[in-house]
Amino acid sequence: MSQTEDWLSHLNSSDEFEVRFKPQILEKFAKSAPKIAVLASNEYEIISKNGGIGTYYTALSRKLAEDGWYVILLICQNERKFEGDSQIPALAHIFSPLEAVDVLELNPIHLEILETARQDSVGVWFDYQSFCCFLLVRAIVSQFPDSLVYVEFAAIWGFGYRTIQAKHAGLLGQKCLTAVTTHGSFEWLREINRRYVVNNIPWLWRSYHYEQVSYEQADLTFFPSYFLMEKEKSYGWRAPHAQNLPYFIPHIDLTTTPDRITELLEGELKTDKICVIFFGRLEERKGLCTFVEGIKQLEPSISEKIQVIFLGKIVSLESPKLSHLNSQEYIDREFGNEVPYKIFTDFFSQEAISLINGLSHPIVCLTSLQENFPNTALEMGQIPISIVASDTGGFRETLGLLSRTDCVRWFEPGDSHSFRETIAEAIAAHPETPLVPTRESFDEVDRRLLKQRLEFMDEKLTISKEPSNPKVTIGITGFEPDESFLQCLVKLDRQTYQNLEVLVLYQTSPEMETAIATAREKFPNYQFIESDENLSLGAAYNLLVELATGEYCLHFLTHNTALPFMVEKFAEAAVSADADAIVALQMKVGSQVKAVNLMECSLLKLLEFDRDRDVCALFSKQLLTEFKYSEIRELQAVNWHLVAAAIATGKQMAYYPYPLYLSQDNPQFAIDLADWPKERYYLRQYLSQIDSSKWAQRQLNLLLSGMEQLLQGGQSHAQVQEVQGALDWQKAEAEKWKAQMQAWMETAYLMQDEIEMLQTQEFAVEEVTVQ
Repeated sequence: MSQTEDWLSHLNSSDEFEVRFKPQILEKFAKSAPKIAVLASNEYEIISKNGGIGTYYTALSRKLAEDGWYVILLICQNERKFEGDSQIPALAHIFSPLEAVDVLELNPIHLEILETARQDSVGVWFDYQSFCCFLLVRAIVSQFPDSLVYVEFAAIWGFGYRTIQAKHAGLLGQKCLTAVTTHGSFEWLREINRRYVVNNIPWLWRSYHYEQVSYEQADLTFFPSYFLMEKEKSYGWRAPHAQNLPYFIPHIDLTTTPDRITELLEGELKTDKICVIFFGRLEERKGLCTFVEGIKQLEPSISEKIQVIFLGKIVSLESPKLSHLNSQEYIDREFGNEVPYKIFTDFFSQEAISLINGLSHPIVCLTSLQENFPNTALEMGQIPISIVASDTGGFRETLGLLSRTDCVRWFEPGDSHSFRETIAEAIAAHPETPLVPTRESFDEVDRRLLKQRLEFMDEKLTISKEPSNPKVTIGITGFEPDESFLQCLVKLDRQTYQNLEVLVLYQTSPEMETAIATAREKFPNYQFIESDENLSLGAAYNLLVELATGEYCLHFLTHNTALPFMVEKFAEAAVSADADAIVALQMKVGSQVKAVNLMECSLLKLLEFDRDRDVCALFSKQLLTEFKYSEIRELQAVNWHLVAAAIATGKQMAYYPYPLYLSQDNPQFAIDLADWPKERYYLRQYLSQIDSSKWAQRQLNLLLSGMEQLLQGGQSHAQVQEVQGALDWQKAEAEKWKAQMQAWMETAYLMQDEIEMLQTQEFAVEEVTVQ
C-alpha cells in the first residue's frame, strides 16, 4: 500500500480530525456544564503582575462564574504546565496552550501542523500558540457537545486567529461563539511608542494580520472605548458588527493592606510632603516624559513640597532619543538630586492600590499620550484621592463610566507645560477629600454590562442561516492521459457532496481519446469538453468558468487526490462564512508527510511567494467573473492570483484548517525554485491591473507600511554598507600604515645598529690613541 493510499484509508471521514483530552485530564472535568466560557489571554492577575488585560480577564471570569458559567482559562505565553488544575475560585480549569501536546490526544495531522508552525521562527510566536488554542477549544467543544461554549480572546497577539478562522468556516458548530475584545493593537502600540524604525518586520507583519483578521471575523467583537475603535478604523480594520462594551469595574479591596506595604508606609514612605504619584508602566506612551518634564518645570517653592513616587514596571524606552536608556536610568538622569523620588516596581495591582490608599491625600497622575480604556482609571477612580489626568478619550470614557468627576483635573496630552499648570493647581488645593460613588453604584454598572454581554450572545445565537446546498462546479484540466487522470476522477466520484457538476477539459490526442472514452463510460454524469487549442493553464480555467453552472467553482489538478469530504467541507465553509474564496490546508505525501500552504491570507506574506505549488481553492462564480485568470503561459500559481485579488479587494474569505486533499511530493508537479521569481513577478503584475478604486483601505495601508519598512531596511542596509566601507578603508589604511611603521622600525633598528657599531669603532680608536 502506497503512503497516499495509507493516508486515504485513515482519512475516510472528517471525524478523523476530532480532538479529545487524554483520559487523566477528562477525569477533572465536570460531567455537564450548560454554559462554558473559555478566556484566552497572556495576562491574568495572580498568574501575571500586569494590571491591564490581566485585570480585565480577572474581573470577567469572576462575573461569569457568579452568573453560573463554567470558566476555563487559556493562559498564553506561559510555559507552566497546569494540566487543567486551578486554585483560583472563579476558574474551573487552567491550561497553557503550550501544553496542548501533553493534555490532548492528537493524530499525526495535528502533530504535523504544530511542528510546521513551530519551525517558523516568527510563527512560533503567533501561529503555534494560535493552533494550540484552537485544538484546546475544539477538545472542549467535543467534551461538551450540548453546551453553549463562549470563547473570548484579546485581539492583541492574535491568539484567536486559528480558532476564529475555524468557527468562521463552520468547524466548531452553531453553539460555539467566538469573541474578541480589543485592548489596543501592535499597530497602535507602535504609533504611540513612536517606534518609527522597525527592527523585526516579518514579526510585525504577522501580528498586524493576525490581530486584524481575528477582530473582523469573530462572531462578537467588542471595543471598550470609542477612541480605540476610531484608532483601529484608521488602520483599515473593518467590523461593522463591533459593539461598545466597557470593562467591568474591578472590585478593589480598600480594607486590608499587605504586610510589606504597611512596612513601606510606616518606614521610608512616611513623610510630611505631598505625595505625587506616577501610576502606570514607566514608558513614553504612558506619559513618563511629560510627567518628568512637567515636574522639573515646577517652581522651587512648589517642588520642595512634594515627594514623587513612581509606581510601575521599569522597561527599556523606545523613542529614538531615549532608546539607549531604561526608565530608571532616564528618571535618574533627569531628576538627579534636584527632585526627591522613589521607584517601586513589580507590584501586583492590589499592592499598588493599597499603597496609594494608605498615603495621606496623594495626587495620582495618569499621563498617557493616548489611552484605550485603562484599568488604572477604573481603579484610581474608586479611591478618594486627587487625580490629574491626560485628556484622552480613553480616560474620559473610563472615569465617565464611574461617574467620577470630583477632584479630577485634566491637561493636554503630551504637553508638559499644561501638565505643570494642572499639577500646580492640584498641589495648591491639597489636601482634598473627593466624593466617590458608592460600591453599590459600581455593582449596578457591572450588572448592566454583564446583562449587555449576555444579550449580545443571545442575539448572535438567534441568528440562524437557512440550510444551503449551493451547486459546485469542479473543473478538471487533462493534458496528459497518465494514471493519475483516471484516479482523480474516481476519487471525485466518491465525494459526499451531492449538488455537484464535474467538467473535464482535455486536449485532443490519440492517447487522450482512449482515456476519455474509458472515463465517459465510467462517469456518465461528467461533462467532457474537447479542446483543439494548446491552452495555457489560466486560459483553460477561464474556459471552464464560462461553462460552469455552479455558484462556486473549484479547479482541481489531476495529480492531487481528493478526500471524500473535500467538496462538502469547502461548501460548508463557503456558506458559513458567506465567502468568495475558501482555501484549505494542503498535505504533501511522499517520502514523508508534510503540511504545506499553511495559509495566512496575508497579502504581504503572499507577495513573497515562496510556494512550491498552487493552492486548491473554492471560488465564487461571481469572483471568477470579476477577476479572470492570467493566461500567460508556463504560469502554475494561477489560483494564488485569485486569492491575492480577493485579499486586495477585501472580499470575504474562509480558511479550513485541515487538509481536504493530498498532493504528491513529486518534483514533476511542483513549481521549481528557479521559477519562483517569475511567479512572484506575474503575481505583482496581476494585482497591479486591479482598479485602485477596488482596493481595500486595509491593504493599501499595509502595502504603504510594508514599503516604508522595506525602505527603512534598505536605508539601514545602505548605512551598514557605508559604515562597513569606512571600516574597510580604515583597516586598509591601518594595514598600510602598519607596513610603513614596520619599515620605519626596521630602518630605525638598522640605524641603531650602525650608530652602535660606529660608536664602538670610535671607542676603539680613542683607546688605541690613549695607549
